[in-house]
Amino acid sequence: MDLKELERRVQLMEDIQEIENLQRMYGYYFDNGMYQEVIDLFSENTESVEITDHGVFYGKDGVKRMYAGMVGMKRPGWIFFEIMQVQGVIEISPDGRTARGRWYTPSFECRPFGGTQKQTWQFGVYDNEYIKENGKWYFKKLHWNLIYWTSFESGFLRVPKLADTPFPHADAPPTAYHPYPYHVGNVPYPFKHPVTGE
Repeated sequence: MDLKELERRVQLMEDIQEIENLQRMYGYYFDNGMYQEVIDLFSENTESVEITDHGVFYGKDGVKRMYAGMVGMKRPGWIFFEIMQVQGVIEISPDGRTARGRWYTPSFECRPFGGTQKQTWQFGVYDNEYIKENGKWYFKKLHWNLIYWTSFESGFLRVPKLADTPFPHADAPPTAYHPYPYHVGNVPYPFKHPVTGE
């Protein structure tokens, strides 16, 4: 291995670490209602944000519309989110300027629903794209696919989705939506098999 190849590998590892941190920071900011900080993680050249059945929001203006209604909103103490982001797989493009990542997201929350307070379980998959600009990684495209959203009492076999929650100000309807009984594998894998290359 020559010096050039060593430098390439070090840069690759640094890029993967920075993207992992970016994704995790998004989770911490979102869970804690820090929506302006969430918006700032997106590139000015963002392609889109798509969240479950909420719809698609195009560009950085779409990012702002998706999260802006929540910016500055004070959550009462009984509204609580915990969205975990696990099993991340990241692929950096050959030119080192863009990347894709896939993450499982088991989560739980407590919030008002149907006139009462509910504890709910959620599970989904992030399929995201990232872009490196001026030496920093940003979100270029964020897509969260919901697999199930159910109450603690019911479970996803009985109630895989509590309700539809489209946003009236979305730019377009969802491009893909995979709630149970669709299998999580129906969300396409952005990466190739490391052995077969398929």
